[in-house]
Amino acid sequence: MINTDNVLLFDLDGTVLNTDELIFESFRHTFKQFLPEYTLSEEELLSFLGPPLRESFARYLSGHQVDEAVEVYRAYNREKHNDYVTLYPHETEVLKKLHEEGIKMAIVTTKYKDAAVYGLKCADLYQYFDIVIGSDEVTHGKPHPEALRVALSHLNATKGYMIGDNVTDIQAGKNAGIGTIGVTWSLKGTQLLLEEHPDYMMESYDDLYQYLERM
Repeated sequence: MINTDNVLLFDLDGTVLNTDELIFESFRHTFKQFLPEYTLSEEELLSFLGPPLRESFARYLSGHQVDEAVEVYRAYNREKHNDYVTLYPHETEVLKKLHEEGIKMAIVTTKYKDAAVYGLKCADLYQYFDIVIGSDEVTHGKPHPEALRVALSHLNATKGYMIGDNVTDIQAGKNAGIGTIGVTWSLKGTQLLLEEHPDYMMESYDDLYQYLERM
C-alpha cells in the first residue's frame, strides 16, 4: 500500500514526456532563422535540456532577438509536438494507478504553463495531475524551491518527492526539504544526477511504483 501522505512532483520534459528530439529539432529550426551559419554541437543541444528558453537563447542572441527566438521556438515546438513526443514504457498505466489510489501529483516545469498543459493533453495524461506549475507562474526557476513550494501548498502537503531528469530537479527538491528521485534514462547521463545524491534512481515507471510501495 502506498502512503498517500507523500505527494509526487514531476518535471515534465525528459521525465513525463519524452520530448528530447522535439526540443533538439525546435532549437535547430530556430537557429536556422537567427544564426543560419551556426551549427549546434551535440554538447550544446544537451545543454538546452532543463534551463528556461530565454536563458538558453541569451547565450547566443541579445535584445529583442531573444524574445523573437523564444516565440519562433514555441510555435514550431507546438506545431511539431505530436511528430516527436513519446511516452515511457508503462507510464500511463502507473500514473493512472497512482491517481486511482489517491496519490496527489503535480507537474513542476520550466515550460510555460499553457505549453505544459497542451503537451499533457496531447499525451492523454493531464487528468492524472492535480496542478501544473509553469515557469510563468513563479519568479524563480529550479533549483530554487519556489515552484515546488507553490505546488506543495496547493496540494496541502509538506512531504513528498521531486522526480526529474536534471540536476536542478534534485537540487530543487532538496532545497524544498522533500525527497528526490532521479531517472536513469536522462540523456545527460546518470553520473551528474548521482552526484546530487537523490534518495532513489528509478529505472522505469514500474520501478517507481515498486519503490513507493516500499516507503
